[in-house]
Amino acid sequence: MRKKYQKKIIEKCTEAVTFARVSSEKQERGASIDAQKKSIEDYCIEKGLKIIREFEITESSTRGDRVKYNEMLDFIRSRTKKTAIVVNCVDRLQRSDEDNPALDKLRKEGKIELHFMKEHIILDETSPVQDIFTWKMNVLLAGNYTDSLSYNVIRSRRIKLNQGQCQERAPLGYLNKRDDENKAIVIVDPERGPIIKRLYQEYATGKHSIRTVWDISKTLGLTSRAKHHKGQPVCKNAIYDILTNPFYYGEMCINGEFYKHNYEPIISKELFDKVQKTFVNNGNHNRNNIEEYAKTPYTFRGIIHCKECGCLITPETKTKKNGKQYIYLRCGHPNRVCHQPIVNENQIAEQLKCEFLDKIAIPQTLQELLKQKLLQELNDTSAFNKKMKSDITNKLNEIKFKEDNLLDFYLEGKLSQDKYEEKQKQFSQMRQELEQTAEKYKNIDAEMKENIMKTMDLACNISKIFDMASPEKKNELIRILISDCKLNNKQLEYTVNKPFDKLINCRSCKEWPTIILEHMDEFEGIMA
Repeated sequence: MRKKYQKKIIEKCTEAVTFARVSSEKQERGASIDAQKKSIEDYCIEKGLKIIREFEITESSTRGDRVKYNEMLDFIRSRTKKTAIVVNCVDRLQRSDEDNPALDKLRKEGKIELHFMKEHIILDETSPVQDIFTWKMNVLLAGNYTDSLSYNVIRSRRIKLNQGQCQERAPLGYLNKRDDENKAIVIVDPERGPIIKRLYQEYATGKHSIRTVWDISKTLGLTSRAKHHKGQPVCKNAIYDILTNPFYYGEMCINGEFYKHNYEPIISKELFDKVQKTFVNNGNHNRNNIEEYAKTPYTFRGIIHCKECGCLITPETKTKKNGKQYIYLRCGHPNRVCHQPIVNENQIAEQLKCEFLDKIAIPQTLQELLKQKLLQELNDTSAFNKKMKSDITNKLNEIKFKEDNLLDFYLEGKLSQDKYEEKQKQFSQMRQELEQTAEKYKNIDAEMKENIMKTMDLACNISKIFDMASPEKKNELIRILISDCKLNNKQLEYTVNKPFDKLINCRSCKEWPTIILEHMDEFEGIMA
């Protein structure tokens, strides 16, 4: 019998991997991981599942690369038999919908069953839409919980900063201590504090360079607190950091914002300002005139972070003996704790052109044809409005379906009133935005057409525009085109921004007019 006429056989799942996760070492030391393992083992016995491998993980589901989690998925992919993933609840496996595509793909392929014990959900390739929706809604709620935690941490940190409390390790010259009530405080280091004051006084005379002040620090016995260099003289770069840190006169600089702190200053504001002026006037110092240096335009300034340590990648100009200048990108971590190599800026720019910019470049003759087609469809407002109305109606129906399911969750007691009201508010906002979009594009005026055509023109010629642009303009273009840029060894990892992701992922540039019409608000917004 031909394969297409054969009855599909659903493989019965008899083997399982277990997944128990805690977010921190503190939780691991408690009973959380053992409690998860015990309940999972009992569940597997009840369901007749043989445990073939156990995964016990201490990692956040929202930060980092989730190495162990991906190891589990790779193990499942390597097997020929269907495997059940058994977890205590959804948020132990995931707290972000970023994991959904990989899991859903394995589910649809019949490679896995997902067993969420607390939610009483078992998912396989035959699961109904309602069960899939329940799973994804629980992931959404777990993600919202994580976001709320993050927001509360940030809010608490901001409150304490405004109250003048240091939220991190105090700089060299200070010590982090606990008072009689076990509250965190910062005091002047009786050994290093006076030395740091002396270094400020010496450099303010204008008679020293960083090297000579460094020599003075070694003579006075200024040593490092770093774990691997404890008791050793501080490095020369540490002297520069000391002499430019406003903490010593009474202010904390956090992400470019200044907060007055409550701790005893080591120097006066006048002495600090005098040292900064000396830096600017010291022509022999390679970091003089800091403000002017910061104004130097670089293509990738402020855009890329190191994937290993998370610090900003810093561009710098190097001049060879023949007088030719090159721009290099290096990790800006002050202690160089990662293994990120220095890479030529041109290498990263060339990678970006090959992978993205050149792929959406279109010959001039074809550009004109596509523009004419797009303009014709924009002018045919009746046809466009009909399609727009159909798309918006479909999206509104989707929202209505989600609202009905949300109400069922609430009535069945699976959702608290606060969560229900919060999600209902989000759906209401989505509906309002769709209605506004329909009203906005009811009549397509000349300005709107011009903005859309400019965006298409930009996309068609982006590679040439990038080649001809100044470093400052290139920086602006990159911020429009891509985001979440990370340097991994000598390769740039990035996400293509909307709406350009639609163009790079389509099969042919002939589909561009259709794509632009379907996402007109995004394309029009680029040039608006």
